[in-house]
Amino acid sequence: MKYFILAGEKSGDLHGSNLISEIKELDKEAVIQAWGGDSMKAQGADVLIHHNQLAMMGILGVIQNLQRLKGLFKTFAQQIDSFQPDAIIFIDYGGFNLKAAKIAKKKGFQTHFYIAPKVWAWNKGRVSGLKKWIDHLYVIFPFELKLFREAGIPTEYVGNPLQDSIQAFKPNATFSLKGKKYIALLAGSRKQEIKTALPLFESLAEANPDLSFVIAGVSEMKELYQTSIPVLFEQTYDIVQQAELAIVTSGTATLETALLNTPQIVVYKTDWVFYSLAKIVIQIKYISLVNIILDKLAVPELIQAKFSVDHMTAWIKELLTKGKKYQQQKEDYKDLQILVGNAGASKKTAQLIYSAASAK
Repeated sequence: MKYFILAGEKSGDLHGSNLISEIKELDKEAVIQAWGGDSMKAQGADVLIHHNQLAMMGILGVIQNLQRLKGLFKTFAQQIDSFQPDAIIFIDYGGFNLKAAKIAKKKGFQTHFYIAPKVWAWNKGRVSGLKKWIDHLYVIFPFELKLFREAGIPTEYVGNPLQDSIQAFKPNATFSLKGKKYIALLAGSRKQEIKTALPLFESLAEANPDLSFVIAGVSEMKELYQTSIPVLFEQTYDIVQQAELAIVTSGTATLETALLNTPQIVVYKTDWVFYSLAKIVIQIKYISLVNIILDKLAVPELIQAKFSVDHMTAWIKELLTKGKKYQQQKEDYKDLQILVGNAGASKKTAQLIYSAASAK
């Protein structure tokens, strides 16, 4: 059968690659076209558009790219018309993917959404969009199952796909920093996130010459890492696992860091328009996935003005003492592991997609 997968950012590319691997185990004749990245390409997908071309930060980013967005949706429509996939799979990236799903559904294609938009956090209006345009929804948090089923959306809980990646991770025995004490810095996977975080990380390193820092870089944006801090590309899990602690730009990486059992400080800064609007409509107390899942401030969140050298330094000193707050993070991580569950999300999702597409 033929599958079209749309992943709009790096985390979706990772989950998409694991999903492709499982689909190919079930369907030896699978032909896959995708919008994604290097991980999906490595699994044999024909990547038509790289996710770097889709990354837009905040309200201003969308407004500034309205014409390009129209062009992307037109291209998507043309590509699925030409390919005629048996199933179209949208991975996360809710705002963009729901608009693409509308196009696909109106054309009569079978639509699947893997990793639901976080409507429990904000924009509950997307529930109606999911009900209209999505045939099958696969959620990664247990509490989402009831929410979406009560809305009349065919929904399955599959577990969290990050556990697939974490449990498949085999530490590199020759990792160059092994045995060295350092703090890992994760600047995010989007261009604007990296451009925002790097100057602050530079200032942090200058203000703390007695500490060592290492940046876990994204090779697809190698040109952005103009910094005096050592940067290692595509070795994030090794870097994080071996670090004394990590400073992590809010996103999927916060959960990965916790599952790797490394204490962390979460940071984030975005454009003021987006942040101001988010403060009005957001319906959750926290920004990091770790805190959202645990429903408590398990890891510190330094947001907007608090994403500063002084605040980061204070938390680094606190956690490096390995005192009460450090130990509490470690305890909270044990609870998180239980809530997230075991590996198997990619396999279960692939089975459900394959069954639905075969039954058409």
